[in-house]
Amino acid sequence: MSGTVFRLCPVGGYDIPALEIWLEKMAGKGLVFDCTAGPLTLFARQESAPLRFHLEPAHNKTDQEDPELTDLFRAAGWSYLGIFRKNFFVFATADRAAQAHTDPDVLDYAIRRFFKQKLLGGIGLAIVNFLLYKFLYPFSNAFSLSDLRYFWAEALADGPLPWLLALLGLLLVDLAYLLGLFTLWRLHRRSQKGLPLSPAPGRRLGGVLTSLSILPLALVTVEIVFVFFTHGYFPYDLADSNFVTMTEIEGPEFRPTGDIMFNMDYISHGDTPLTPEEWYYRQWESNRVFGSGGSLADIPHLEINITRYLLPAVAERRAWEWRSWGGHENYRALEPAHGLEEIWYYQSERNPDFYYLVLRKGGLVMRVEYEGSKDLTQFLPRFAEMLEAL
Repeated sequence: MSGTVFRLCPVGGYDIPALEIWLEKMAGKGLVFDCTAGPLTLFARQESAPLRFHLEPAHNKTDQEDPELTDLFRAAGWSYLGIFRKNFFVFATADRAAQAHTDPDVLDYAIRRFFKQKLLGGIGLAIVNFLLYKFLYPFSNAFSLSDLRYFWAEALADGPLPWLLALLGLLLVDLAYLLGLFTLWRLHRRSQKGLPLSPAPGRRLGGVLTSLSILPLALVTVEIVFVFFTHGYFPYDLADSNFVTMTEIEGPEFRPTGDIMFNMDYISHGDTPLTPEEWYYRQWESNRVFGSGGSLADIPHLEINITRYLLPAVAERRAWEWRSWGGHENYRALEPAHGLEEIWYYQSERNPDFYYLVLRKGGLVMRVEYEGSKDLTQFLPRFAEMLEAL
């Protein structure tokens, strides 16, 4: 029988008695402690053995065996197995009568020193909290509680999810750390009184909190690394995009502005693991109103916003939110066609040349703003073709 298996620790990482009991149970199942890798505990698969375990707090975080300590415990009948999360030297024995500590003062000293060490370690955790908060702080300004309540689908596209996941993960880690400190303080009090150590009440809570923190923090880490190396921005040329343009709608007589900010020759495209994929394009006519008191809104133009969501229900909500900008009563629903599941159409009464389209196909939702001389609904097949190609 051979092989290595890994497990998430189900108890608090500072609860020494609970950890010893867990390792003993695992040995009884034929899984003997080998080492740790981050939050994972690795076991060597062997024959089931009735072993007892002892975790000796390290003076400082370490990944190196202490030969003198190993010799001392070997003389008392214990075998050295490895290091648990750089905090504890792990010893095991099949001798039920073997003692790890015969002097209560020595045991209390080891626990008290370990408690002070971890208390100081909280400074490092506080720094990590601060740095991650500062790194993700811009995301927190991209939305408000009102946005999350009424426009949550749009808020997702603004990127608050990494910020929220980081807050959740750090909160769970902080709670596990504080619970661990309380556990160590309790162990110190018992050893100070010469009482036998025993697992703290609710000992599994620390392990649960630590395990629950892994997923959100892992996702945030992937997001940070991805954005760091790519910025999450992947524009591509308009020529190969199959996007509908103002020139296509208005015909060859359309004269686009020479300002590339308003006459884009590329498709703005953003995508990261934790934010919806987005596209943006716009094309405006050559400026005829600047300096004459006119408005940008009076210039013939086309703007296209597209967002892809994992769930069609979220895209449906985003379509509702986009329509709410102009008032839902102003939009008219058209019969689904061309593979589109939703078609919403709005034509301004004040300016009949001003249109909005909100289209949805599965998890893709698109908002089109247009001012021009053509009936925009005639181009529904082309917009549907655009979405199909994304």
